[in-house]
Amino acid sequence: SMLEVSLNGKILKLEYDMSVQEFLASLGFDMKFIALERDGEILAKTNWQDTMMSGGKRYEVVEFVGGG
Repeated sequence: SMLEVSLNGKILKLEYDMSVQEFLASLGFDMKFIALERDGEILAKTNWQDTMMSGGKRYEVVEFVGGG
């Protein structure tokens, strides 16, 4: 069964279980320049590889833009 997660207000369907890291990579995010919140809590980057995406959770990606 597909997992449904909310990312920045959009519902996404995941075809298989994946880690947070894999999920963000699959969407083309640059890991260096983003932070991730899950249900309003910042998820530490050190945990992204070990944390699986969870259905029904609200994820928010915050992108930092380099200056210059």
